[in-house]
Amino acid sequence: MTHERAGRLVVGLGLAMAWASLGRVLRVEGLPYAPFGLDALPMNAGIGGVASVVFVAAWLAFVRDWRADRAAGALVTLLALGAQAQRWQAPADTGVNGATMLPGAALFAWWVARRTARDPLAREERGIEAACGLVAACYTVAVASKLYMSGLGWASPGNIGLQIATQAYLAPEPIQSLRLAAASSGLLCGALGVGTILIEGGAILFIFPAIRAPIAALLVAMHVGIAVLMGLHHYDWMFTAVGWALVSAASRRDRPGAG
Repeated sequence: MTHERAGRLVVGLGLAMAWASLGRVLRVEGLPYAPFGLDALPMNAGIGGVASVVFVAAWLAFVRDWRADRAAGALVTLLALGAQAQRWQAPADTGVNGATMLPGAALFAWWVARRTARDPLAREERGIEAACGLVAACYTVAVASKLYMSGLGWASPGNIGLQIATQAYLAPEPIQSLRLAAASSGLLCGALGVGTILIEGGAILFIFPAIRAPIAALLVAMHVGIAVLMGLHHYDWMFTAVGWALVSAASRRDRPGAG
């Protein structure tokens, strides 16, 4: 497997997780909050099954780089339609965009940049830079929202400890004991809070090709830590960042005059 193919596969994992997160759409009949009479449209497992088959076919084509532009367009369209359908079923669900935003947005940026590139030789590079730019932007927005809502107090030991302790009682042993021990350490909680702010804020540097690998490694560490201590799984974002970093590295390696 080539390095680029491996990168596309990891990007694909993020896309697959985004699609899987929309599975609730398959279990709700109708679109009760849709406007313009669209609430009368039926939603059932049959429609969802067909959409999933199309998604898998497009996913395989993208990962294997077979008519990748068309495949990416299909994937982005399906993710957008799925997210919109979910909004029309549960408009109060603030987590609707959580999974689809970064994987879908990065792929959309890649697709648009490639389609609008005038120089055929620059299409791939422009697409990769656009996708990586979206990764940097989404993490920057994530940290900005924390600071806007709570200021630097978000990273305080008390706030982080409370978040960890709240999730501790939802976990089985020995994870529960681990989380309670972490929540009781002000020094550790403070370090975790500051570290999260620095890593998410530092992700803006993902726009620079030469340091994408270490930035991706820091993001992996952050996401794994959040999953273990808080039970919040954002692997879709993690796979997207790592995947595009791998694709970028492969592109730079294969570029004429590189190395």
